[in-house]
Amino acid sequence: MTTSENDSKADRIGARGAWGISAALSLIWLLVVVATGLMGRVLGHWESAVTMLGGSFLAGSSPEGGGAVAFPVFTKALHVHAPVARSFGLAIQAVGMTVASVAILLNRRPFHRRGALLGSMAATIGFLFAVVLLGDRDVAFWPPLIGSGWVKATFSIVLATTSVAMVRHLRHGPDDHVAHRWTSRHDIGLVIAALSGGVLASLTGTGANILVFLFLVVLADVNPKEALPTAIIVMTSVSIAGFVLLGLLDGQLWVEVSGDRVVMVGDRAVDLVADHADLLGLWLAAIPIVVWGAPLGSLAASLVKESVLVRFIAVLAGVEVLTTFVLVPELRHDPALIVYLTAGLLIVPAGLIRLRKHRERIFMGAASD
Repeated sequence: MTTSENDSKADRIGARGAWGISAALSLIWLLVVVATGLMGRVLGHWESAVTMLGGSFLAGSSPEGGGAVAFPVFTKALHVHAPVARSFGLAIQAVGMTVASVAILLNRRPFHRRGALLGSMAATIGFLFAVVLLGDRDVAFWPPLIGSGWVKATFSIVLATTSVAMVRHLRHGPDDHVAHRWTSRHDIGLVIAALSGGVLASLTGTGANILVFLFLVVLADVNPKEALPTAIIVMTSVSIAGFVLLGLLDGQLWVEVSGDRVVMVGDRAVDLVADHADLLGLWLAAIPIVVWGAPLGSLAASLVKESVLVRFIAVLAGVEVLTTFVLVPELRHDPALIVYLTAGLLIVPAGLIRLRKHRERIFMGAASD
């Protein structure tokens, strides 16, 4: 048997293994939901499943991840509190992105191994550090000490930067990459980006994947089709850490519902609207969607042309920013927040473009473009 035939056989085995994992998880989900009598609660949160139809596909096909859909849709359209949306994003990505990461490995998709290792460690450290320091641990769901309007605005600035970067990348030829030598300066830049992404993930449930992707593509000239699975692996590690810390150890998934109210979250007595705070119901409703959607998105991203992938990422980021102006009520009466968002939308993308222009001098010690 030739090498190409062996590779083809290995690819088929990997693909079957990836879809087999999705099927097994779906069966386990069904058995658990039926055995615990939670099917009614699951069906009552059908909006979560619909939201993650698109979110799970993004988890495998774009650097934004499922949380980039869950956080804005939940907080802007479904009026779910930001900390609940954050914890949901981490918990559902711990399922969907893990499946997508396994599919990446089984299907032998190329990724930046050093970027995945360093990025995962730095992003997880940044997340754990920030979620403990910036969260009010005496309140259910550990709401951040930063106001929700500021969190939403920050998230929009990051996605706007992604959109601008991808549009410029598309204009300057996305299929043309120069293979630069990876230096210790790249390591430092990657760690800074991943640490910052971990902090953002502590507020929104996503972000490490976005910033790692931006660094690899815009500043390190890594091909987006290699940077994307790297970013997915990084965010998988952060999501698992968030799922364990917030969902399990703090008990945010152990939600007790009475009628239309949430009365217990872990060991905390609360009185919250179930539609907005039943994290367990929201999570369970989305699981059978994400275990198929995430690996499907990963497969689609590996098949499409790079220019299509880049354009797709840019459009998604642009839509999120527009919805922030329309649907975030804090922007209607907080001048400081308006100034912060407007300045951020102008300064941060411009700063990234400037870094891109001088990337060789910064990271290679060579003259700038």
